[in-house]
Amino acid sequence: MRYATEKIIINPQHPVKQAGHLQQVNPVSKVNDDLSAHIFALETENNIFINISCDVLGFTYDYTEEIKKQVKNAFDKDIYLVLSATHTHYSGDTTDKTYHQQLIGQIVQAIKQLHFNDGNLSYTYRSVPYEEVGTSRISNHKALVILNLLEIFDNDQEIINIINYNCHPTILSADNTDFFSAEYVGYCLNLLNEENKCFNTFWQGAAGDVSCRFTRKGQTYDDVKELGTKLFNKIEQLKNQPATHYPLNSFTLTEKVIPVNIDLNEIDLSALPKNLSPREMETIGFGKIMRQKIQNHQRVLQKEMILTKLDLKHVKIIFAPNELFSYYLSLVNDHNTILVCYSNGYSPYVTPINEMLLTYETFLDVLDHQTKQELVDTLKNFAG
Repeated sequence: MRYATEKIIINPQHPVKQAGHLQQVNPVSKVNDDLSAHIFALETENNIFINISCDVLGFTYDYTEEIKKQVKNAFDKDIYLVLSATHTHYSGDTTDKTYHQQLIGQIVQAIKQLHFNDGNLSYTYRSVPYEEVGTSRISNHKALVILNLLEIFDNDQEIINIINYNCHPTILSADNTDFFSAEYVGYCLNLLNEENKCFNTFWQGAAGDVSCRFTRKGQTYDDVKELGTKLFNKIEQLKNQPATHYPLNSFTLTEKVIPVNIDLNEIDLSALPKNLSPREMETIGFGKIMRQKIQNHQRVLQKEMILTKLDLKHVKIIFAPNELFSYYLSLVNDHNTILVCYSNGYSPYVTPINEMLLTYETFLDVLDHQTKQELVDTLKNFAG
């Protein structure tokens, strides 16, 4: 097995508006902390798997297709590529044409220049519940919050750390954040880079109903640093726990395309809970606006969901595009399966299949019951 890693800085080189919130409408040029793209690749005799995890919100699947097209002749074997996002709200808007061209150019160049190393590879995997950074962000609703750590070794040398955690990086305030930031994810990765000197990357989990809304003390960069440090400390603690080393000398890839049926029926607010926080009531108002925007621009919605399974034999990694609620973690065994969201494109929230929640996320959930059922069946099949 051969491997390659690369980290590149993807700060917007021209002023561009931030992504992620309705309030973010003005171009921004100030960078508080670098935005990065983390590239991780595995190569066998027959194919290459490449994952790019970016501090950028909202890649459409067109990004992946464009990158694939431009790098397909760079190697003499089949390339399987998954583009992921850490879902920070304080990065550049990927729909901006100038930033789009910059990102594609930087990522394609980095992939073409990847240097592959021969290795005697093995990996360890650990998984624990962890709610000090993220909890359910919906009143009277319980969420699953899981921290996963996948470590890859070349002989006895640790070479790659992959962190998977399902909590929105939304500590900063959209009203007064006039700079780009990789949020708590970027801060945690920087601490890891200083500590272990190996390649570190982050995969966002099923964070649809999980955030730091009830764990943060405030919404300044000091609060980003505090929660980023907490996550770093937990990862370091996890790394010190015993774990079995599994050989990494092959992998298999499976892809499933799920046709998407849209349901934009009006949402009945008559049963809205009485004890919601002011922030939740505010976001429900934003949700109404966003649902109207979706109704007016249905043509831009993805017509299909693409799920990819990377099977390392003892651990399976499932990449999905949507902001899945943590309910979907209950369909897989977190002791041997990692669920990665915001990958293979980006699509809105998916609430639980048989639970009606009146919350901001409900207004952005556009999948009908049939599509959700096929998603449930696919996740169970992939994890089985």
